[in-house]
Amino acid sequence: MLIKKWMIFIALILIIAVIYFSAASFLNLQPKQKEVFENNDIPKREQKALTFVTEKMSGAKLSVYTNYLNNKNDNPELASGQEILSESQGLLLLYFVNRNEKENFDVCFDWTMKHLLLDNGTFSWLKKDEQIASTNALIDDLRLARAFLSAYEKWHDEKYLQDINSVSEALLTYNIEVDLPIDFYDLDYGCKSKEISIAYLDLYTMRKLGEQIDSRWKIPYENSLDLMKNAKLEGTGLYRFQYDTEDGTYTDNNEIALVQSAYGMLHLAEVGEYDLEGLDWLWHEYEKFGKIYSTYSSKNYEPVSELESTALYALLARTYYLAGEYQKAETFMEACERYQILNENSAIYGSFGNESNQEVYSFDNLQYLLSSSMIYQ
Repeated sequence: MLIKKWMIFIALILIIAVIYFSAASFLNLQPKQKEVFENNDIPKREQKALTFVTEKMSGAKLSVYTNYLNNKNDNPELASGQEILSESQGLLLLYFVNRNEKENFDVCFDWTMKHLLLDNGTFSWLKKDEQIASTNALIDDLRLARAFLSAYEKWHDEKYLQDINSVSEALLTYNIEVDLPIDFYDLDYGCKSKEISIAYLDLYTMRKLGEQIDSRWKIPYENSLDLMKNAKLEGTGLYRFQYDTEDGTYTDNNEIALVQSAYGMLHLAEVGEYDLEGLDWLWHEYEKFGKIYSTYSSKNYEPVSELESTALYALLARTYYLAGEYQKAETFMEACERYQILNENSAIYGSFGNESNQEVYSFDNLQYLLSSSMIYQ
């Protein structure tokens, strides 16, 4: 008799539970998620973009093409088709660290070390056909150094440590001039840039290298922080283009590519130096136009193009996220997602690109993936 009563009691509890959860679902009382997650909690949109990049826009062993289309050109220094950039490899490596994908990281890492490493320890910025450029790019090499360092911190694999030290030493030798970073070094001609692009100043990585790898980075870091702060155009979210290390002056183009200014603000945010005035200005611009335009005049600080950029929105999302503006960060992620191809019959389904001409660039897609992996952890 006692067993029968317990069975009735348990049945009543189960019935009440079913009624409660059904009502909660109907009334939308359960916590709302941005996306339905699958494959190790990766958001669906991120998964679609990742699948496109790794399966349709990559060569052997996760070597990412610049463009989905193989647009041929005769200029050995121009990437417009299925060339491979150290920029792309670094972004993908950072993504794999964020998503704790060591196996994929190692595949991409091994390819990058084998095919892009130059004899002086820096990395070629471009692989075209079977040739690699003899020039590096500071921001791309620092990004790779950050990826190696982040991987070592996460997985404690000693094989990354030797390469971190090697890249650090090479950059100190070839891309630092009188305690200031410079854009590039050309191994074939032995010539150095005399300019540093403000967007190239990866403050976080320089500070990390100075703290953990080589104290000689500390002065270039401090000088870079000063250069970045002084490059800001007051009252805006815009930054000067370059600094000439020889004559000590900033140089500008007639038009400001906002993605470069966004990179500047992101670099500052990553070391806790938030450009709150710039973030307020950019948000005001977004509210004014309902979008962010990709190019501004350096004279009147007004938009000079109606083009938008997935990569720009992704960079802004990361910057606002780091500044604690989570709702605004998600707004910019949603702005990115307006440009994702969701037509399952399209050849570029899942990507961020132009469905009419099938142009898809790695920079846009990888910036989105990196932002998604940070914001939707």
